[in-house]
Amino acid sequence: MALKDIPLWKNCPPVFCNYKCFFPPAPDSYKPRVATYVHERLLTLISVLPLVFESGNLMAVNFHSPEGLLDTSHNLVRLYNAYCIPSGHIRLVSHLDLFSWHDFPTLVLVDFNSHHSTSDPNRLLSDYNQFKCSPYFDRAAAHLFSLLNTPGVYTMFLFTTNHRPAGLDLSFANSALLPYFSSYNPSLPPPGLDHTALTIILSTPLLKPRPGALTGNTQIGITSPPSSLP
Repeated sequence: MALKDIPLWKNCPPVFCNYKCFFPPAPDSYKPRVATYVHERLLTLISVLPLVFESGNLMAVNFHSPEGLLDTSHNLVRLYNAYCIPSGHIRLVSHLDLFSWHDFPTLVLVDFNSHHSTSDPNRLLSDYNQFKCSPYFDRAAAHLFSLLNTPGVYTMFLFTTNHRPAGLDLSFANSALLPYFSSYNPSLPPPGLDHTALTIILSTPLLKPRPGALTGNTQIGITSPPSSLP
């Protein structure tokens, strides 16, 4: 479960029962803006290694199992959790950090806070907006990342009459992860915030159900980037 723009208590994110929280450290120069929660049951099955960057707006988590995760050839899956907001003329999360070439499955979850014609084809965008976003989408394409969002399906609904909905919360899978992508669901019950909770489900052959079981999919990533937690 990946959360963004999180509330803090003494520079630490909230604690949830049965979940282990991973988040960037909080030096004097910045505060953590993202946190990734992993269920304790998953921690008993695989190794988890958090990776931090020189920003509280970006972190990554490596999931590792010697027996393989998605199949026997993939022992490692990486999840990036990013809150990409502008700071002056730059963005606090670089496209160079978000999209790199990996031969292992990689999932990127980012609250982009900007618009692009790929994710929001119905919006009339300025040249400046396209200019800000293009480096991210161009680098993602160059490193074989595919957008998992359904174009035109919104993820943020502002509680004001002078703003229209937007698709700001984006999910990307690289070529190693894409074959296991099963579904993208932006239709969860409203959390009472301006962002919608999103669920991404990956098909995992190693965790296929026994005969008679209900499902063969594993919910491996949820992104819910709220302004505050309910």
